[in-house]
Amino acid sequence: MKRIFRILLIFMVLTILISLSSCIGIFNGSETSLNSQSTNSSINYSSFDKVNLKLTYWGSSMEQAAIENAIISFEKKYNNITVEAIHFPKIDFLVKLNARIASGEEPDISYSSAWKLKMGEEGLIYNFYDLLDEDPIAKKEDWIETCWWNWAADKSAGPIMANVTPSLMYNVDLFLEAGLDLPPIEVKNAWSWQEFLEVARKLTIDSKGRTALDDGFDKDNIVQFGVMFSGLWSSYMPFVYSNGGDFLSEDRESLGLADKKAAEAIQRIADLINVYHVHPTLIQKNSLPTPAIAIKSKKIAMYIDGSWNHLDLSEVDANWGVGVLPIDNNYTTFFYGGSLIIFKSTHHLNETWELYKWITDPNTTLPMFQSIWMPVQTEWYTNPSLVDSWASESLPSRPKGFQDAVMRSTFEHQVRNPELDVINFNEINDTVDSYLNQVWLGEKTAEEAMSEAKKVVAPLIEGTYFND
Repeated sequence: MKRIFRILLIFMVLTILISLSSCIGIFNGSETSLNSQSTNSSINYSSFDKVNLKLTYWGSSMEQAAIENAIISFEKKYNNITVEAIHFPKIDFLVKLNARIASGEEPDISYSSAWKLKMGEEGLIYNFYDLLDEDPIAKKEDWIETCWWNWAADKSAGPIMANVTPSLMYNVDLFLEAGLDLPPIEVKNAWSWQEFLEVARKLTIDSKGRTALDDGFDKDNIVQFGVMFSGLWSSYMPFVYSNGGDFLSEDRESLGLADKKAAEAIQRIADLINVYHVHPTLIQKNSLPTPAIAIKSKKIAMYIDGSWNHLDLSEVDANWGVGVLPIDNNYTTFFYGGSLIIFKSTHHLNETWELYKWITDPNTTLPMFQSIWMPVQTEWYTNPSLVDSWASESLPSRPKGFQDAVMRSTFEHQVRNPELDVINFNEINDTVDSYLNQVWLGEKTAEEAMSEAKKVVAPLIEGTYFND
């Protein structure tokens, strides 16, 4: 009898130890799948083992501060978790990230760009759909459908982590001084390209105070430019789309930017530089301060680039505003941005997933969405109280007209941007940029340069990734 009792006692102890071991394994990240309970953000992680996570990211000094503040609040909520935020400049971010991967020191979670889809195909990062399947709260339908990064039908690098959108920004004082109406904030009142050009000419001034419309205007001594584009794909693609063009051809087998309608839209921007002299040349752009300072110091009157510039403009205390893009017919624009990716090499999947949700949830990092980012979840554009919480025009980064000119104009007129879908986008775009420089310099027409680029990028074009 005693022998049987000892066997039963040993069996009970082993059962308890195995159960404890399993629980510890789940919460220290040794399991490769999420525990459904651990993904509920109400769980008390403070009772578990200490965990150190690494996040790699890019961004201006202002975005760095925003990320650091988000991490501080996260660590207060989960006081057993510390997060090491490693900042790399965006220009060489992938080089530095690849170096860490090669040395076996990849982060748990990272900012990413289009190259993440290759990482997904190579099995380096988690399929976001798998993570959602094990989360008791988050659902795919919560996110805007045009904002997903997919490398296959059932495999995703996640939705955009936080939206930005092409935006028209301007110096209010310069419009008032010139006696001009401020840029329209509703799509129905958007300028035509010709109206936009006329305004830009009136706001371009030489060293003797003459505008680009005046006789004797000196294009070689301009002290104030009417407009400047960033020159990035995201600043010219809304005009390509609205003109009936696309990044790739309709059959997805060649460069669509070489087609007549796309080249026509690009040529209009180049003419701002080389025909009308209302836009700085590449050399002149390089001599200007940052866009926010250039707007504040009245060196440029209008600027078209990503909405992340809104934070910079509010920080330099410029008197600035926003308007809809100058597109009066077939207004087309998009959201864009990278996604946070989680590496399969992480030893702390549960905690990393919590960090992902914390950073991308406007509820927990609202100051970031009130200053630099825009939400990706549909509800934050359709629920009036949620809209007002992040897009109130009393906020420094949300000037008068923001909700119409930036938020609604994009949400109601969005398409998927090419970076999300085009295979080898980065390589194709880098090549296209080198040919576009010849257009901006006035050395070739857009049609000539894009026709040449079409031949060079042909071996890179493999169509688009599956998306639904």
